[in-house]
Amino acid sequence: KFAKQVGRSYKLFDYVGAADAEKVIIVMGSGAETCEEVVKYLSSQGEKIGVLKVRLFRPFSGKDFVNALPATVKKIAILDRTKELGALGEPLYLDVRTAIGEEMSKGNAKFAKYPVIVGGRFGLGSKEFTPAMAKAVYDNLDAAAPKNGFTVGINDDVTRTSLDYDAKFMIPAKKGMYSAMFYGLGADSTVGANKNSIKIIGDNTNLF
Repeated sequence: KFAKQVGRSYKLFDYVGAADAEKVIIVMGSGAETCEEVVKYLSSQGEKIGVLKVRLFRPFSGKDFVNALPATVKKIAILDRTKELGALGEPLYLDVRTAIGEEMSKGNAKFAKYPVIVGGRFGLGSKEFTPAMAKAVYDNLDAAAPKNGFTVGINDDVTRTSLDYDAKFMIPAKKGMYSAMFYGLGADSTVGANKNSIKIIGDNTNLF
């Protein structure tokens, strides 16, 4: 019904990327679209990567989850936007590990062997999450022993969990794409002004 009304269709888990991807980021919410843009760009450069967007978190369907992943995946990074002190990992990370383990034991998973799985945090304290940071997560998976329990885009040098990233990395602008930077001071309605600017663009132009 929703798809008929707005023209967009959502599944429990939406995968974007190479059909034979070996490295996959699993994320839900605000970081998913940033990862998708990076995947589309790097995939066009020959990278075997993908991103799995979690649309429904509770209840979590393990069978649908593993079926949405490419059978070729070897390394997985889960991004959570929360910090669960005292837990073995963040909520999405724990669900992914459990789902893969259970579905492999049932014989439902297509993987040749249990993938390398790491988890990390992003966006805490309203920190931005840029394409450069998403690329750093994929780069971390290239390591012989990828860092687990990492943070990206969050200064956390005390525990030395931060991933280094190239702040200069940008996805080349496509035709019809424009970039802008808004400057402002706290309490001068900068947030409201930016929101209104976005609404004006959305209501009065053919741009997104």
